[in-house]
Amino acid sequence: MDMIKKLQRKFIVVGTLAVIIIVVGALGLINAIIYVRMHSSVESVLQYISQNNGHVPSHVSLQDDSWFGDLSWSQDTPEFYYQTRYFSVLVNSNGYASEVNLSHIAAFTQEQAIQLARMTAEKGQSQGFFKNNRASYAYLITQKSDSQHLIVIMDCTRDVAAVESFERYSSWFGLACIVLYMLVLAPLCHLAVKPFVQNMENQKRFITNAGHELKTPIAIISANAEAMELISGKNQWTESILKQARRLSNLTSDLIFLSKVGEGSHSEMILTSVDMSRTVAAVAESFQTVAHDQGKELTSHIVPDIHGRAEEKWLYEVVNILVDNAVKYCDDGGVIDVTLTTGKRNKGVVITVSNDYAEGANEDYSRFFERFYRGDVSHNSQKAGYGIGLSMAAEIVKAMKGNVTVTYKEGRILFVVKLN
Repeated sequence: MDMIKKLQRKFIVVGTLAVIIIVVGALGLINAIIYVRMHSSVESVLQYISQNNGHVPSHVSLQDDSWFGDLSWSQDTPEFYYQTRYFSVLVNSNGYASEVNLSHIAAFTQEQAIQLARMTAEKGQSQGFFKNNRASYAYLITQKSDSQHLIVIMDCTRDVAAVESFERYSSWFGLACIVLYMLVLAPLCHLAVKPFVQNMENQKRFITNAGHELKTPIAIISANAEAMELISGKNQWTESILKQARRLSNLTSDLIFLSKVGEGSHSEMILTSVDMSRTVAAVAESFQTVAHDQGKELTSHIVPDIHGRAEEKWLYEVVNILVDNAVKYCDDGGVIDVTLTTGKRNKGVVITVSNDYAEGANEDYSRFFERFYRGDVSHNSQKAGYGIGLSMAAEIVKAMKGNVTVTYKEGRILFVVKLN
């Protein structure tokens, strides 16, 4: 159930993210076009006024070849001459206003107009926008001669307010679309993942049922091989049969375990306070002889009397899998190290199993906990096993509310288990 819920959440997150990208991209593009068009229109009017020495003739003919600045509508609007609110200030070489035109604006006195003109000149830019109280204005400064320059300031409050209003409402519209999409997607997402969930459940049932069915013929094969040994004595054939039967039996048990864990059977796992120092030390001790026989050294650094919440049987199994894997893949003459410490600020427990592994630089460690993953893709490795142990360890640790990671550093591979 946890996996299904996670899958549904991921489906909702990915779908919502896709909608957010589309909505934000579309509305952003529309807002950008409107913003650029408004700026281009305002600049075109300012340039026209400036070209006519700070006046708008009663017959307006604005031309602009750019798509964003198309102002041909003004030719069919006789009121444009009266609707355009602006003033102009002609400044001489001494920096004084030699001419002020206030015929098309009523909001400023001559002194205020001159003050605003000086303010725009001090900005150091030939054109731009600024706010005065709640009104918005655009200005354009043009050089009329070596001794004079013209400053035109136009009221564009309506244009700016329209753009800002559209931006605001489009943002609310986009947010509403996203929320509505999530409200619709949430109850329907189970329909999208239903085929996958059914297929996954069918696979789990097949593995569980097949595993139970395989146990009987495996038991019969083992019994027959043992009977043959009683009658004819041990030989290489009966020993091989029993060895492969045991291996197949272990594989079947592991597959059933993983299937049950995937079905949520780990919820029956009871976590209690466990002497982890004793458990980890017992596993490390059990592998001393195996490591020595293979010409490898196994060391342990276990802090005594460390307790944590776990299930002792499954904790032993996790450490056993990791140490067995370390011994198996450790370089000849290498060192396997098992450590047990408390976490930061003495919170939690950290189990680390590491070993020398010179060939590990090119391994894909992100796949180490996948079922049946083997570094040797041909599965012809001489190492025993079938690539399911680490997957089991990861599932058990997860069931015990912990996590396990793998890293490679300076020629050594490290598995780190963190438990509460």
